[in-house]
Amino acid sequence: MRLQKEFYSKLSSDKIKINWNKNPIEMKLFLSFLKVDVERSRDHLGYDTGWTQLNNIEHKLIIGGGIVNSVEYLDRLQYGKKLSNPYNDYVNPFYLWEILNNKGRTFFLEYYKKEIDDILQQAEDKIEQLKKQLSESEILKKELLKEVESLHKKAKLK
Repeated sequence: MRLQKEFYSKLSSDKIKINWNKNPIEMKLFLSFLKVDVERSRDHLGYDTGWTQLNNIEHKLIIGGGIVNSVEYLDRLQYGKKLSNPYNDYVNPFYLWEILNNKGRTFFLEYYKKEIDDILQQAEDKIEQLKKQLSESEILKKELLKEVESLHKKAKLK
């Protein structure tokens, strides 16, 4: 559970949304990454206005897309039940890891490279901060021991 909080949930599901992305993922490419079959829905909200939906009921997978300039792009993923967010079940592609093929896994590691590097850098920064705090605490402990020893000597002199 710790990795979900510290890693997976920090990789935003917004990154794959059409409106948030200058380089959206074509649906055809995304579907080539899946190891499970999906069925295209013709009965969902937004169907008439160019929003698409593909489903795999067995895996509780819902893939949302949109058509822009005659090209269908990935827009959202829902998988399982509230895996990363207590308010909805939208997830980033890393939650689908077990149903992605190696090509898809490699693609998303590269696609999220900056975000992954940022998370790793934050962990490294925290380690450096903790090392500094540990060093300062060790110095303080030595000073405290020295002071307590000095107080004991003064107490014995009286």
